[in-house]
Amino acid sequence: MHSSISIRLGAALALAGAVACADAPVPTSSLAPTAAAEARVAASTSDDNVTYSPLLAQINAGLAASGAPIRVSAAELRIAGDGWTNNVTSTVLVANDRSHGIGAEWVKGDPRRDGRIGVTYAFGSNTAIAPTTRNPDGSGVRLVTPAEQAAYIDEAMGAWRNLTCSSKPITKVAVPAGTDPDIVDQLVRGQAPSQNYAQPADIVHSGWQPASWFRALAGGPSGDNIIGVTLSFGFTDNAGNFTDIDRNGKADLAQSELFYNTRFAWGNGALNVVDFYSIITHESGHSLGLGHFGKVFITKRDAADGISIADIKYAPKALMNAVYVTGRDEIAGTDVSSFCQIWASF
Repeated sequence: MHSSISIRLGAALALAGAVACADAPVPTSSLAPTAAAEARVAASTSDDNVTYSPLLAQINAGLAASGAPIRVSAAELRIAGDGWTNNVTSTVLVANDRSHGIGAEWVKGDPRRDGRIGVTYAFGSNTAIAPTTRNPDGSGVRLVTPAEQAAYIDEAMGAWRNLTCSSKPITKVAVPAGTDPDIVDQLVRGQAPSQNYAQPADIVHSGWQPASWFRALAGGPSGDNIIGVTLSFGFTDNAGNFTDIDRNGKADLAQSELFYNTRFAWGNGALNVVDFYSIITHESGHSLGLGHFGKVFITKRDAADGISIADIKYAPKALMNAVYVTGRDEIAGTDVSSFCQIWASF
């Protein structure tokens, strides 16, 4: 991506920040990386491999040049567990390798988001890219319709909304006609954003992209293993530091965009497809502020005679495990407790 394009994309992204910001100045408290945050990452039991991304850093440089009050905080990936090696890990891409210990959450009643208590979400894209599905026996290969895609996304968001620890509003909104609701798709390709880009919601399920898009995001062929990704943006102060206006030690989320990979066949729980519900609900969890947790691994003894699904261990098994193996994942106890820690006060 050329620097001139970065500046143009930054100017367009300033619109996204303006949409989310209140007219009146908002008092902010900046959130800078600390030694304690770095120590928490080093001691984490997560299966994440936190990696600096020059692409995300370049996007943030464009944002800084434009004066936009948002930056990419992280790109959280869910990867396929095929081609197993011991202790396979997922990767969280970050734009600043000095601040990867900082999480991000939505602020209840944030005036920069029109004072919303909960969050809004939308489904839309400026492309007509669709995933393929097939029957469990491999027959009946076809494209998934937009209505079917929307139903899967509504099911995923509804699963989090239905948890009883919170009465949080997670509200679906429409994408205004004639607008481009997502922007990260073009940034990853190194293209200038659409002139008609307008952020429709806090969380935008941006649909599916081809494998080449995920390779560009990951910086190489490792992108082929990415099933889905959530890119989150945080609000920043005038110095470019993430803000923390509710002083909870987390950056304040401004918007999220979610994307899924057409390289995989999609379906409902069969062994020869990736499961719509499992992947979309996982990425939706990221958009609501949840990170990865738990480890997915295979012991040397289990691998000695060849690897089967029964050899794969989870500590613990959770929807928010970074690695997806097969079948349908459900929201588990650890997922619920993590969600409720964030959302019980909403």
